[in-house]
Amino acid sequence: MPNRRRVACALVTLVTVFTAVPATAHAAPDRSVGVFREVPAGVPLSKSLDLRKLPAAMPQAQRALVSGLDQNVPTPVTFDECHKDIRAGYWTKNRFAGCTITDMAYQRYACPEAGCAVTGTVWARVISTSNLLPAQRKLEVATRMVGWSLSGVVTDAMQFGISMSCSPRYTTGSAHCDTPSAQVVKSIADWRAQSDETHVFTMEGTDVPVATDSPAVQAEQRTWYVGERHLVAEDTGDRTTLVTGAHSASLRCDVARLLNPAYAAGSDCTFGFQPLYILDNSATSGFPASAALVRAALVNFPSTYPGTSQGHLAPGNPGYQGGSAGRSYPITRLFYDTAAQATHRATAELACTQHWGPGYATRPDGQVNACAVYPFDTTYDGATLPAPGVDRGPSYAVQPVLDSDYQALLASIGQFVVNNHILDGDGYWVYPYA
Repeated sequence: MPNRRRVACALVTLVTVFTAVPATAHAAPDRSVGVFREVPAGVPLSKSLDLRKLPAAMPQAQRALVSGLDQNVPTPVTFDECHKDIRAGYWTKNRFAGCTITDMAYQRYACPEAGCAVTGTVWARVISTSNLLPAQRKLEVATRMVGWSLSGVVTDAMQFGISMSCSPRYTTGSAHCDTPSAQVVKSIADWRAQSDETHVFTMEGTDVPVATDSPAVQAEQRTWYVGERHLVAEDTGDRTTLVTGAHSASLRCDVARLLNPAYAAGSDCTFGFQPLYILDNSATSGFPASAALVRAALVNFPSTYPGTSQGHLAPGNPGYQGGSAGRSYPITRLFYDTAAQATHRATAELACTQHWGPGYATRPDGQVNACAVYPFDTTYDGATLPAPGVDRGPSYAVQPVLDSDYQALLASIGQFVVNNHILDGDGYWVYPYA
């Protein structure tokens, strides 16, 4: 965005999350100038920090992270649990909740030249949460500004706040937001008196259906929106400030829950985030044998059957213990094509029969085994025979386990994809938490 001249209580905006571009300002030599910046993670806050010389924030790798054991049953993110993720720049708790923490800094200089003295400073911690409300097409954006520190010519009458917008990602359909933009701007004194502010956007309308989607997917009316947030600061007098950008997030809304509550739950909108199904010890107490098979497939794939005789990896691994070791790609939910699910089941049972014999389902204690498989039948990545002449790629793992054990795993997975509003064609990870 180009520089714009500001007069009489103009507002200047600042990027809140992803990038920090060197700020520049211009004014007459006899006028002071304000510079408003985000401080990149790792830069210590000090009164001697010169925002005109602040280095740009380093780009961070986007990696799937374990962000809390409630991911299997997603809950809203709160101010108190929000934290900085130095690798991504923001924290995504689940498909409905994310947050940012910004160390805001404002400095006023005696003149625009590099050698001019700082005449006033403002520091604050800004926490912003985004929660998609359950069973609705609503986005709740809440902001907390705390920890104010002022020095020099700046007083607590100066105003700071947040500017928000909501818009359709595509303009060919009827998608829109009830409020295209909103902002909350208050004096520092008012923020100290009431540190929290909340605004709710409603997403409405639909995108044009994608012609290549199946009729079932088209009926879900998947529609995309974009939300943006800027910090804003009051800037009085004849001054200019470079606007640096915005934090932007894409989200998708649909009517899948209304069509079939057993297929999708939670909010009617989700962020573009692939969640993790977490195999922690407490969650897998009802299906230890099936969980052991999944862990083995993700952590020690050569130890499984058919294992490396057919492929060389199991998909769905975000990287063991938060690192990159074993990382593959997400598995993808398969819901509508029941014939493909049946093919995956038949392929898995054939593998169990070939390796453990036709009696693998019979147990000495009179109970019944099932042929457990990973990836699951209800994914596009389920057990599949290799195509002749095709290079070996992903494979699958099977193991006879007690039928009740395997059914408990399937029920847990089924509830996870429903709770997280993972639709047919959406990806998710399986985290082999020890």
